[in-house]
Amino acid sequence: MGVGYISAVLKQGGHKTSLQHIVKPVSKEEFLTCMEKEKPDLVCFTSTSNQFHYVKTFSTWAKELDLRILCGGVHATLVPEEVITLPTIDFVCVGEGEYPALELANALQNGESIENIKNIWSKKDDTIIKNEIRPLISNLDELPFPDREVFDYETLLKTNGYHADVMAGRGCPFSCTYCCNHVLRKIYDGKGKYVRIRSVGNVLEEIEEITKKYKIKRIDFHDDVFTLFPDWVKEFCEQYPKRFNIGFGCNARAETLNKDVVTSLKSAGCEFISIGIESGNEWLRKNVLKRYMTNEQIINAFKNAREAGIETYALNMIGLPCETPEMIEDTIKINKIVSPGSFQLSIFYPYPQTELFNLCKKNGFLTDEYRTSFLGDSILQLPTLSKKQIRMYYEKFENEMLGQRVRTRYPSTLILLYNIFEIMFGPRTASRILVKNGVPLKLLRWLKPLKKQLKNNAVNKK
Repeated sequence: MGVGYISAVLKQGGHKTSLQHIVKPVSKEEFLTCMEKEKPDLVCFTSTSNQFHYVKTFSTWAKELDLRILCGGVHATLVPEEVITLPTIDFVCVGEGEYPALELANALQNGESIENIKNIWSKKDDTIIKNEIRPLISNLDELPFPDREVFDYETLLKTNGYHADVMAGRGCPFSCTYCCNHVLRKIYDGKGKYVRIRSVGNVLEEIEEITKKYKIKRIDFHDDVFTLFPDWVKEFCEQYPKRFNIGFGCNARAETLNKDVVTSLKSAGCEFISIGIESGNEWLRKNVLKRYMTNEQIINAFKNAREAGIETYALNMIGLPCETPEMIEDTIKINKIVSPGSFQLSIFYPYPQTELFNLCKKNGFLTDEYRTSFLGDSILQLPTLSKKQIRMYYEKFENEMLGQRVRTRYPSTLILLYNIFEIMFGPRTASRILVKNGVPLKLLRWLKPLKKQLKNNAVNKK
């Protein structure tokens, strides 16, 4: 979404943009061939902390063509000093990038000074010029809709099941210690309201534009907390179904999902809610993560969604500082209680400048290891959990949740398929066929006890 907004503002300002959306490894030759074909006046990278490893490589390649390079995104905003010191990076954008990128492009095009552009850091001889942060964009409705054409959007939609991404607002008021929002609020202190929301009408206009252009099966809102403003949610839920017959999904905090909110969302067409559990241990969640919802609120949120007929997606983390094996068991336990439709389990990764990163640094938990994803093994040395234990609990969590899904959602169908294949081909081939067609091998170990359980249930009913 950030790339789309910046491209839209640049085009609105009379500039041409193109995008190389790098989602798989590319060779140096491929990269440079693309650069030579496009002949850009400015190359812009956006990067998270996990992705910055790639920016280092690609910017080195781009410099071989003597191109001017700007780096922005959340990593550049959190640690601009680290980014600007790279010899291949000419400019760093700290914070929102739409208007700084436009002013920089205008200045480069017109041969004007770039030394006083707010949000932009640059170099002059051996000096780093650190310009101040400009005020946040207070009225998000003034921005053009994100430029989706800069992507190969038809392919992107197809890959994503024809789900279109939209953001209704910016910012989050909560202070989860593993997240960057509490750091960004400090960076923007005195520069305007950090949490902002577009008008319902403006959001609906964007959806109308994309549904006219593309085949869309669902709208996915990627706001940190879509249910943050009750009056806004109420207005949206009243207006959305009057104009669209397309389902949507969103992210929400557990404490915002009371029955009235969930009922309104369902009536408007909400099909899917992603809810952060993170840890099932209340002490850890409150004292380490600064997430102040109770287990009861989490359980009720999932219950309300389930009773309304909305699918749920649970977000979880393990490998946290101060976490013990017993606390991970609490996370497994609460997930089994809420029984989400699907789930994500991440191994905690410390992001620069966040409170939890600083805690890890202070206590000597950090190592020199680096990951390009938060789904790999832990990079920490924790006194309460070994890396081997974290990996073991990762696998246990998945086994327990997948096993519960089979037992509660798909037992009869899976057993019927297995029985048919077993009669036709034998038990080993039956298992291979199911695995080849997408049934996780871990699930098959639940078949035997399930068959016995279903048989006993049938006898009891008789």
